[in-house]
Amino acid sequence: MTTAFEPRPAEGLNYPNLVQLFAARVRRTPHAPALRHKVAATWQTLTWTQWWDAAREVAAGMVNKFGLRAGDAVAICAPTRMEWIVADLAVAMVGGISVPIYPSLTEENARYILADSACKLLLADLPRRVPAELTLGVVLFEGERDGATSWNALRLAGQQALEQPEVAADLEARAQALGLEDTATHVYTSGTTGMPKGVVLTHRNLVYEAWAIKNVVPVDATDEQLLVLPLAHIFARHMVWGAVEQGAVTAVGEGEAQLAANLLEVAPTFMGAVPRMYEKAYARVMREIVGRSAVIQRGFELSMEVGRRVSAYRQRGQEPPTSLQLRAAVAEKLFFSRVKQIFGGRLRFFVCGGAPLNQEIAEFFHACGVLILEGYGLSETTGATNVNRPDRFRFGTVGPSMPGCEVRIAEDGEVLVRGHNVMKRYHGLPEETAAAFDEDGWLKTGDVGELRDGFLRITERKKDLFKTGGGKYIAPRMLEGRLRVGEGIGHVLIYGEGKPYVVALIALDAPPLLALSEREGLGCRTYEDLAAHPRVRQLVQEHVDAVNASVARYETVKRIYITPEPLSLEAGQLTPTRKVRRAVVLERYQDALEALYEDADIPGRPISA
Repeated sequence: MTTAFEPRPAEGLNYPNLVQLFAARVRRTPHAPALRHKVAATWQTLTWTQWWDAAREVAAGMVNKFGLRAGDAVAICAPTRMEWIVADLAVAMVGGISVPIYPSLTEENARYILADSACKLLLADLPRRVPAELTLGVVLFEGERDGATSWNALRLAGQQALEQPEVAADLEARAQALGLEDTATHVYTSGTTGMPKGVVLTHRNLVYEAWAIKNVVPVDATDEQLLVLPLAHIFARHMVWGAVEQGAVTAVGEGEAQLAANLLEVAPTFMGAVPRMYEKAYARVMREIVGRSAVIQRGFELSMEVGRRVSAYRQRGQEPPTSLQLRAAVAEKLFFSRVKQIFGGRLRFFVCGGAPLNQEIAEFFHACGVLILEGYGLSETTGATNVNRPDRFRFGTVGPSMPGCEVRIAEDGEVLVRGHNVMKRYHGLPEETAAAFDEDGWLKTGDVGELRDGFLRITERKKDLFKTGGGKYIAPRMLEGRLRVGEGIGHVLIYGEGKPYVVALIALDAPPLLALSEREGLGCRTYEDLAAHPRVRQLVQEHVDAVNASVARYETVKRIYITPEPLSLEAGQLTPTRKVRRAVVLERYQDALEALYEDADIPGRPISA
């Protein structure tokens, strides 16, 4: 006998909608700093009241100028920036549905999302983000385009409209009419296979998620996060709404190119990021150590030994003995304080999501005194279902489940989830929606995992597991994660289903390798030069050999293929969150990978046996 799932109705649902959640924050701390962004090389600050007022102006402008009604969809296509965040709240104030679009998407995919969600208005940062010959309204944060309205003009129109009492009353009525079951946003999956699907998330989903985050990652008005995640990704959105619930400051980063500078300028106390950022930070630290004298290198090794012992005590919830703390203080002064300074010097913890984090990296940084709290979730679950806590964490896992969120493992190992954070449906896809749930209301995540002592460990994507010709199952994500840690390795694709052994496609991370070329006089000036150079091949192979030594024999990578050009968003080979689109990459390189099973080398391409 089966029973329908009915979550406890009050848990985490303290507000009827997102607008009321934000209004409560404004009432509590109206003049406290809330949102920071950079204008002409200077960080500017908005208080909670100023953020609220700006959003009301935009909301009134959208109603006055474009006639937006409750339930209308509004697309936002721009990199992470202050206007994006203000617009998201404004759409909620109108009673509308926000539809994020990654600015890196092709025009074809952007058009698909605009049409699929029946968007009435598009807000974009630049004219080039706007597909040609659109029949909907367009607002530009910057630049000009025929028929488009500027962001400043929209706000001005809203200011003027709000001088009429009936306009303010209309916005208030819309906010009061919104309920927990009303749609707040359509978040389109990044589409590692096929066209993206619109995940319908309600005010219930987002109100609950903000509350749940508060209960597992405690921050307050004294904390400040640096936001560099793409706001089209649900990870970034729930970090913003979690900060609203708790009153923490959000500083909007300037993009990947300015990340190092922004970390020093903002000195965040917490921050969310995808694994690639930690991989690059790890590579930077190791590169700097390797370039120093033998005495310095030995001193760092000894400090890491001390740091790992301290980490072991901390992981058990214990205080290290005094003698070890004294040695740790020396290691901190000599090395670890410099590592922390990379992140600004005030950091309490990182939150990691979006893809699996290599356990070795988490352990390395914790030994240096930098805690990375890995979590897990999907667009379909409004972000996190599980996350490690500052006072309860276990590396190699994604932590315990969020309060009010249920997680279990199916008979075939698939992770199942249900709770207030689970999506309402896929937009316009009833068959896919039905297939995503079992008969008891559990969402089928598609990930394989295991639960131990309440901690969830994700082992693989269910559909990604493959069997070699020898009958052994391979978990490619695990191997890919370990290989990506190597300096100069950007992206990895493991291949070998039905084959006698495993091989790997490797795309290089050019900047550190070009720096190495400069140091060693290799003469490489481009990615293509690097891909063809024997010294680069040697470095990559050395890392592959090191990974091979740590896995079972049937998992070892026997041969590698280094791509002659980098994988790119423009070619559709990467998702906007920098995951490899396997089908697209295989279409381009499958012949090269198949050739790794032949005796003959591929002319001009590095292969290792």
